[in-house]
Amino acid sequence: MVRALALLDAFGIEDSHLSLAELARRTALPKTTVFRLAHTLAQAGYLVQLENAGWRLGPAAAWLSARYHVAFDLHDVLEPILRDLARATGETTSFFAHDGNSRVRLIRVRGHDDFASSSRVGQSLPLTKGSAGKVILAFEGEPGAQFEQIRRQGYWCTLAEMHPGAASVAAPVFGGSWKVIGALCVAGPADRLGLKELEAYAPAVMQAARKASGALAMSGASRRAPSGKGHAMLSPRRP
Repeated sequence: MVRALALLDAFGIEDSHLSLAELARRTALPKTTVFRLAHTLAQAGYLVQLENAGWRLGPAAAWLSARYHVAFDLHDVLEPILRDLARATGETTSFFAHDGNSRVRLIRVRGHDDFASSSRVGQSLPLTKGSAGKVILAFEGEPGAQFEQIRRQGYWCTLAEMHPGAASVAAPVFGGSWKVIGALCVAGPADRLGLKELEAYAPAVMQAARKASGALAMSGASRRAPSGKGHAMLSPRRP
């Protein structure tokens, strides 16, 4: 893995392509090893072999770069909003990005009691469990009475659904053309936060989510976000 990454790192800003010999020289690897690694990277789209036997970076490398820049834009826009929401509620707040058929916790801001569920920043979670996942599904147009209710009220609460002992309330965040790109969430321990407490937080969560949607629209970050299966594909950064 490290040697394969060294091949990608061998390309400079001004290098449109590199020969096999130059790749071997820059990485200090045998040509046979470089050739084998280059073909493996080409199969994944990170390198492309040219007709003159040279190599250039492939579309997967550009995709990775685009996700990196979008993730930083999103952090710059969303983290202050999450911090304000954490201060207002005293609870842990998170942004979950819609990533294909799952959701990824991209940002987390701890509350006063330092509550954190067992899922990590960057971990993929199902859309079918937890308030954030169900909010994303609802505003993607998922049919069913429960999702109709979510769309009507603009938020959803869950108790110990994704993680035992955790309770949360979430609202959708939209990007360009009102496409849902994720959800803002307030969470805490289920032995302290019941449905009544979560419902009380819902207006603040929805207000923060609307603010996030507007800020993303103004920044253009959501419009620049690449997508997979129609959804934002983002790389996490630990706060």
